[in-house]
Parts: sequence; structure tokens; C-alpha cells
Amino acid sequence: MEDDTTQIDPEDVILTKGTLGYNILLNGEYVGAIEGFPGKMEMIEVELHLRDKGIARAAVNEFIAMSQAHGLSEVTTNNVMHPAMEHILESEGFEKRSEEMGWSKEI
Repeated sequence: MEDDTTQIDPEDVILTKGTLGYNILLNGEYVGAIEGFPGKMEMIEVELHLRDKGIARAAVNEFIAMSQAHGLSEVTTNNVMHPAMEHILESEGFEKRSEEMGWSKEI
């Protein structure tokens, strides 16, 4: 996948079932993965050369929508996230969990 763009169109990012969760596809090409299952995000990874283009944010929003489609009312993480990912989570309405590690968002 070429990295000739500074920002992506969130509509171009989709999630498909993967080995440990979901593959992140940009225009049909693999660009990363989310480990977890609806309502529970364990880890998110975007290929290094494609970071800072909005892919992780778009993938998080797709994951939230998918979790809602499964009838869930909350999305949580149970890990310490990379500072850049924490910024995305916070700006998308997630809050640090007070009694446990990770983040949560009512959906």
C-alpha cells in the first residue's frame, strides 16, 4: 500500500474478520489489525509507514459501530495503550477506567 496521502477518508477503512480479531483494510488492502471481539478491544496496530493518517481513528469508529450492531452498550480496552492511541480514545469519548487498566466508552 502506498503512503502518498496525508489523511485517509474514513469511509475507505473497513474491518474484516481476522485470526485474533479483525483486519483493518484501506481500500481493500491490509494495513493493520485489531485484536479483540465486539465490545472488547485488546490491541490495535497500523503499519508503521501508514500511521498518522487517520487509519487508527477510523478503525476505532468502525469497531464501535460493529459493537453497537452486536447489541452492546460499551466498548472497553484492558491494556495500557500507546500515547497516540490514548489521544484517539480520549478524543473519541473514551474515559480511563478508574479501578482497572484501560479505557471504556458507553455506546
